[in-house]
Amino acid sequence: MKEKILKYSFFLLSAAALLFMLLQSRNAGINCDEVLHYNHSLAVYNFFITEGKDTSALHTPETHLKYYGQSYDNLAAFIIKWAGIEDIYGFRHLMSSGAGWLTIFVAALLAVWLNGYGAGIIVILLFLISPTFMGHAQNNLKDIPFALGYISGIYFSLRLFYSDKTIPVSDTFLLMISLALAMSIRAGGMLLICYLGLICIIFYWIRFLRKNEINRNEMIIRLLVVISVSILSFYICILLWPFALQNPVSNVMESFSKMSDFPATFRLIFEGKMEWSDQMPWYYLIKSMAITIPLIIIAGLLLFVMFSQKIFASENSLKIAFIAFSALFPVAYVMIKGSNLYSSWRQFLFVYPPLVILSSLGFLWLFRNYLSRHGIISKLMAGIILILLSVHPARYMVLNSSFWYIYYNQIVGGINGAFSNYETDYYFVSHTKACEWLTDHLKEKGDTANIIVNA
Repeated sequence: MKEKILKYSFFLLSAAALLFMLLQSRNAGINCDEVLHYNHSLAVYNFFITEGKDTSALHTPETHLKYYGQSYDNLAAFIIKWAGIEDIYGFRHLMSSGAGWLTIFVAALLAVWLNGYGAGIIVILLFLISPTFMGHAQNNLKDIPFALGYISGIYFSLRLFYSDKTIPVSDTFLLMISLALAMSIRAGGMLLICYLGLICIIFYWIRFLRKNEINRNEMIIRLLVVISVSILSFYICILLWPFALQNPVSNVMESFSKMSDFPATFRLIFEGKMEWSDQMPWYYLIKSMAITIPLIIIAGLLLFVMFSQKIFASENSLKIAFIAFSALFPVAYVMIKGSNLYSSWRQFLFVYPPLVILSSLGFLWLFRNYLSRHGIISKLMAGIILILLSVHPARYMVLNSSFWYIYYNQIVGGINGAFSNYETDYYFVSHTKACEWLTDHLKEKGDTANIIVNA
């Protein structure tokens, strides 16, 4: 009965989150990348409607956008053109919010699959008080859909091997679409194919160690599925990508090489100093995450580490270990490689869903296992602490509905402490509100003279 109530609560909360995010998308400003990506998506649209005669999408020496599949941007542009939509950026923001909600929902479904509907509810709630992710979900048609493809790829890769069915057809299809989505936005999505192969190897290796035998026919069938899904998803991913269509293998690999160490550099503020993006200290990414992720999420991650020995003793240990690996490996890789990083951790939003899942498991273990052996006072105190940790990000989101992604936590003293020490509005979202204010101000004053905004 309790699980049934949790199930209904989960789906009601999911529906409420969808409505909330779609409505909030109307408050979103236009970020600095949107104009570039929308213009490029128009070039892609022209490439297809002219049957490849318009090749402007293949020549992007300054923006390097030919190396992005940016399929979600392209899809939005095609719909805008075909449907004759006039509110271009309003529609783009709706699509971005839809992708953001799907990312949350898939992450929550993965948590449900691991530990029931209570875990899924915690995941949704943690996302809803995550200003950075929620802010990008309003207007980022690149990093948010990539995060969707990434967490979906992880979820359905695990289900392919750990489902009750031998070969779940629906999960296999959704896995193929997830891999294609991730790769069609960034060539780095090919990492998911490597993950799929890794899961396959570990799955049969562990089975052999435990049972000292392997069903050869079953293994061959699964291997054929893995290979087929990988190949099909690769070719689906290039359908809306002009550069990749010119030479599917070599051009995608070239894109992967370019994107792993972006050729353009930018000036940015970090720890009170203005430096070039390729000169950032090795800990730039991890510190950027630490000072912008809400403390309640960090607290859950600390609980996960604290109870990790017990958590990994469960039957879901391999699944949880892989989720942890999917969050940590990309971050560790770029830190070791010394990649060119900028815009805080925007390009690494895809590791946030796995981190939120791990955080939810930490809270779940705290209340279901640890505090269940203690009195009501301990549970009440823990609940109060969690509410207090939620106040800071929640209050910020209420007061700054158009600028969620600029959030900084208490470690640096919030947005006031971050000002002049770290990048704040690195996506220039506030320009929309500034222009609206200036327009209203000029109308009110009746001033029709030339106005110099920036010289």
